[in-house]
Amino acid sequence: MSETELKLIVDPARSAAVASALRRLPAKTRSIESRYFDTVDRRLAEAGLSLRLRKTGRAWEQTLKAPGANAAEREEDTVGRPGRWDATGPPPEPALHARTNAGERLLALLNRGERATAALRPAYASVVVRRSAEIDVGDARVEVAFDRGSIRAGAASEPLCEVEYELLSGDHGALVRLARAGVLAHGMCLSTVSKAARGDRLARGDAGDPAVKARAPRIEDSMSGPVLMRAIVQACLDQILGNASEIAAGYVSDELIHELRVGLRRLRTASRELGALDPSIHRGWQTSLTAAFRALGDYRDRTAVAATLQSRLAAAGSPAPSISAPTSDLPDPAGIVRGESFQCALLDVLALVIERPRDDNGSDPGRGDNASRGPEAASIHIGSRLDKLHRRLARGAKTFERSGASERHAVRKRLKRLRYVAELVAPLYKAGEVKRYLDKLKPAQDELGAYVDLVVSSQMARDAAVGGDAPQWFNAGWLVAQLRDSVERCKRALDRAAKAKPFWRR
Repeated sequence: MSETELKLIVDPARSAAVASALRRLPAKTRSIESRYFDTVDRRLAEAGLSLRLRKTGRAWEQTLKAPGANAAEREEDTVGRPGRWDATGPPPEPALHARTNAGERLLALLNRGERATAALRPAYASVVVRRSAEIDVGDARVEVAFDRGSIRAGAASEPLCEVEYELLSGDHGALVRLARAGVLAHGMCLSTVSKAARGDRLARGDAGDPAVKARAPRIEDSMSGPVLMRAIVQACLDQILGNASEIAAGYVSDELIHELRVGLRRLRTASRELGALDPSIHRGWQTSLTAAFRALGDYRDRTAVAATLQSRLAAAGSPAPSISAPTSDLPDPAGIVRGESFQCALLDVLALVIERPRDDNGSDPGRGDNASRGPEAASIHIGSRLDKLHRRLARGAKTFERSGASERHAVRKRLKRLRYVAELVAPLYKAGEVKRYLDKLKPAQDELGAYVDLVVSSQMARDAAVGGDAPQWFNAGWLVAQLRDSVERCKRALDRAAKAKPFWRR
């Protein structure tokens, strides 16, 4: 069985307003204690599974959860644990889930290797007061649950304040409409971090999870254009939501910001270059996500770029190798991600992947018989876009040395678009040929990135020098002097990339 739900975190300062809104509904209040189990070597957590025993009132139930097809779906299997139990409750029984896909994965994990390390043990727990109500949203039925309490692991604990919207029946779009209302009325934020994930990190003493890197979409060459496009969008959204959830929770790092921007660029590239695979997709989210992308880029430029060159400046004899950018108007990454505009844009994108695509006549295209949107048409379109981007790369390589800084930056952006499109459609082609092609692009992207960092840092140093920090004149001059060699390296790398054998031509 699967469940479809959206989780949104609530600022504790606004929890009273959320509770007040729920009091106007026929809601019920329950105290819920949940105990989670894992092995000493965290086999369940590493596999994305969670096994819990939950006590509501006097009744116990056991639930196994596993990741679903997208950010809103989870596989879930719940069984009652009737009986008379002492204060410790019933012991976990993994075999109760044996006939489910998630249960088979769980049993395989527990039976792997040394059985001593596979014994389940209490790992962490949550205690919440839940106020919930079932409401009708159009033709859909949705349960709204507001949880306030804490997660505990040993002596450590952290507060929990979140709303979950679970679809009981009807249109998936109802979840997005309710979530949007929560964002607009109460400043809620989407989160893909489950209670189990939060408990696991608390038990490990970690402040946050590693940045989520790009993953290939789950696509195959028998898919129609609309199905392909939504799978590609979903892969981009998984990366965006994973990193945005951490930043919104207050865990801000250069790596999280970098990977969030990569996810946003991949999504924008997919929309721009592959959007014709499904012309029916509404793209009203682009303006908000582009604004966030640029603001996060400004933050990165002013906090991270100059630091990457500090050791080189010191080795060159700089009297002040650290370049400081003004911070009075420095963008706030957490504020950007939590912002109403960004959150609503994420919901617009999420709506694309939780609803199945429809043909013009309203039927599900599945793998598509419509020639204009079927697999063959999709393949032709993808090949034409890759051809165009590859040709533009070759032209950019020829004129790079004669170009100005803005055109060189444009070459870099076009190279990134080519790389991202190639990565996003890679599962449709032979893996070895795709890898060889991408391996030729990477050195060029690295050199172009180093060139842009030099340009940005030299301007920052010059601005600081003009503002009265005299030692920065050395930095500005030295950085500008490095540009000539950097341009030559870029040119050589671009020439090699332009000669890469296209993997999409058969």
